Amino acid sequence: MASVRVILTLFQFTCIMWNVKNIDGQCTAGQTTGKNPPVDNTETVSTGTTFLLQTTDNDYKISCCGFVTQWDIDIATSGTLYAEVWRSVSGTWTLVGVNTITIVAGDVSTVKTEPIAAAQQIAVQDGDYIGFKSSGNTIVAYHKTNNGVGSTTEQVQASATSGHTVSTTSTFAPYITEINIEFGLKATLGPGAVPTFAAGLDTTKAVTDDTTVGTTLLTVVATDPGDTLTLSLQSATPANAAVSFDPTTGVLSTVSQLPIGDTVFVFRATDLCGNLADHTFTLTVTNFPPVINNLPASVEVSEDVSVETQLIVLDVTDASLDDTVTCTITSVTPTLTALYLRYAAGTSNYAISLRAGAGLDYDTDKTYTADVSCTDTKETTTGTFTIYVLRNQAPVITNLPSTANSVDIASSGAFIGTTVFTVTSTDQENDQLFYNMTCTPSTCPFKIYDSGAVLVDKTLAGLNDTAYDMYIYVYDGHTLVGPRSLTVKITDANTPPVVTNLPTTVSVPENTAASTTIFTVTKSDINSLDTHTWTYTVSPTSGHLYFTIDSSTGAIKTTSTNIDFETVGTTTFLLTTYVSDGQASVSGTVTISITNQNEAPTFLLSTYTITGNEGSAGSSIGTPPFSVSDPDVGATLTYSQNCPQLTMDPTTKLVTLSTEYDVDTGNPTSLTCTMTVSDGELTDTATLNVNIDNINDNTPTFTASSYSFYAFSTADVGTIIASLPATDGDIGTLGDITYTIDQSSTGGNYFGISNTGDLLVISSLGGFSSGTTLSVTITATDGGGLTDSAIITLVIPAATTTTVSTTTDRYMTFFEDTRNVAWFVVCMVLLFGLLLFITYLVVRYTDFHSIKRSCEKMCRRKRKWKPKRRIVSREPSPVRYVQTPATFETWQAWRTEATFNPS
Repeated sequence: MASVRVILTLFQFTCIMWNVKNIDGQCTAGQTTGKNPPVDNTETVSTGTTFLLQTTDNDYKISCCGFVTQWDIDIATSGTLYAEVWRSVSGTWTLVGVNTITIVAGDVSTVKTEPIAAAQQIAVQDGDYIGFKSSGNTIVAYHKTNNGVGSTTEQVQASATSGHTVSTTSTFAPYITEINIEFGLKATLGPGAVPTFAAGLDTTKAVTDDTTVGTTLLTVVATDPGDTLTLSLQSATPANAAVSFDPTTGVLSTVSQLPIGDTVFVFRATDLCGNLADHTFTLTVTNFPPVINNLPASVEVSEDVSVETQLIVLDVTDASLDDTVTCTITSVTPTLTALYLRYAAGTSNYAISLRAGAGLDYDTDKTYTADVSCTDTKETTTGTFTIYVLRNQAPVITNLPSTANSVDIASSGAFIGTTVFTVTSTDQENDQLFYNMTCTPSTCPFKIYDSGAVLVDKTLAGLNDTAYDMYIYVYDGHTLVGPRSLTVKITDANTPPVVTNLPTTVSVPENTAASTTIFTVTKSDINSLDTHTWTYTVSPTSGHLYFTIDSSTGAIKTTSTNIDFETVGTTTFLLTTYVSDGQASVSGTVTISITNQNEAPTFLLSTYTITGNEGSAGSSIGTPPFSVSDPDVGATLTYSQNCPQLTMDPTTKLVTLSTEYDVDTGNPTSLTCTMTVSDGELTDTATLNVNIDNINDNTPTFTASSYSFYAFSTADVGTIIASLPATDGDIGTLGDITYTIDQSSTGGNYFGISNTGDLLVISSLGGFSSGTTLSVTITATDGGGLTDSAIITLVIPAATTTTVSTTTDRYMTFFEDTRNVAWFVVCMVLLFGLLLFITYLVVRYTDFHSIKRSCEKMCRRKRKWKPKRRIVSREPSPVRYVQTPATFETWQAWRTEATFNPS
């Protein structure tokens, strides 16, 4: 037996201990059961039969605890093999594990080794047997021992009905077709893994002793791949009956109140092979001490107190809910035996009380301090309570509450000495009480006496004041108590109020906000204590829709109904106000004039749309269907927009193009503009979506109006003579070009044109002789129906012995067209004759001498040249000539026989 112990120190003095133990009787790595004999037979009698290889010699019996890590199989045929482990459970064979193995044709007549992945390995125990089931014919080959006869020590078991699902139970019978056989099936075994506890599993935990019953303290989790684990609580030190462990769920939970202190729990995980591991967990339980929440505290007690008095109710709490707290007064300084502790009436809370006749004396002891102690039997908490002794106790006025108090009296029935009111008071010490008072106004006709009676002290006739406020005090010789107020109202003394700021006129702009104060009516009243109420009427009565008056302040305000100058009907209202003091009422008038205000125009929609065509500057797009509201009748509205591509007439709203707009050149097909409507002062905006349609404004165009090409009579059908695509500036479908050809002049259908403008041969030209000239017309049509045409001249040249190119995409040269040669020759002859005629005229009629003289004069002006004299002969004969520029060889071609005479 091997033992491994890992000790990890966590927190302070807290340990985790895992004890790992391997059990004797486990399978060792590479241990096998079964065999791979020299097989020589194939079982062909059964189909889908399950074989339990339980034989008397136990060659296929598993004698250890572990896992199947590999199967070695002698293959007789292909199919699906279910390699199985069977266990006798209470006398019934039960399938405890199965590995599905696919056998292919290449595996036949070999020993197939099939390793088993860890997750698929079958857990086995001592006494299990291996077996197998085939999907069809029996896959595992076998060897007959003793020629298959004799003793039955190697007779296997078989079932034709057994399934191959784990936990399947089955009944097997001896396989009697062959008695002594050894199937080629061997299982390689391996040891079982040691259980491990989950990483991060708590080793310590701290809780309080008031933890709720049923609380989960720890969930123990252990793993052992492919094996079945059993959890158990090995020990709890010291024993703790307040917790319970469920080995099925691994939950450690509370079942009663936890005791204070540390408890060490040891948990164990054991697998089927007996491998085990231990986990140590320490639980620390702490206590909450009681808390006196309202101490320290103090109270004031009159020295005259004579009855039992509760001074304070203690607010004591203990977070440990199951604890019972007991409180006592441990000491009182100085000693006061009349102070004691008991439960407050109707509660379970302690209260400090003072017994009747406590004998407090302010002059002897003014302060007492009590020490209070509360314990839950585990911990104790203390607090202090202080009693301050007060001298005497103030009297109390009993029939004048601190709120307003009043009494009414009629002057006609109140004479001097009439009792108006009697003040009553109490004093705990029964001291002699004294009363006094102050009065507003100061000319008060009333007086209070020590009995508390308030009497009429002066006549009430002719008084202007209708009410008097008296402030009453009571005094017991120690303490003055008050004031308490008493208002005496004289009911039959009144002067009507006066409206002080009417009549008047006010102007109210239309659209004034609701609840706006437009005027406040004021009043005066000699009877200053009167309560006044404001009411009103208005003419015409429709004014009630727009105006109201505050009944308490006299403020005239607008109502929630909007005032619209254009729809109000009348713009002047007469409002009559009334103010009443409850006995008399007076009135005044306010003339209200409604004034007109400029109001902003408003687009009724947030977005408008128009659609037009592309075009040149000034082209009309359309007039937007604006719907605009302006409360001001007769307002002049103008319109504008912010798109630079557009121009809008401010009055008619007509939208035109400000510049040439061509969608084909990339301009967008829609514009979003901000529209503004103005009444000259106020504005509103909306969005104008302008859709500009693309129109067919470009005609398809060939590069020339006519073309000339050779078309060889030997050209194959499909030969492209020339590529003559037309262009069109329109985009989209309007720019899509189609082509047609008119070859009626050829007398047949020899040529065609493709959708890309390729002119090609579509019928043999062999019927045309060389020199033949053909003419066809091609037409390009765009998506909008515009067209362009070009005339194609095709010349059939003489055939050559060389191979003709199948494609000719060049124009025919000028002189390759015989017609051009013909007129060119005629032109050259006429031109040559014209040159001869011009030469004749020049020679015949030009005065070359005059030209010569003009030239000589020009040369003399340009150059001063002195002739160099030389004697030609000493003979006295005259000099024939002197060489001058005029005799240069340049002019010899134009000389005549006349003798040059320099003179």
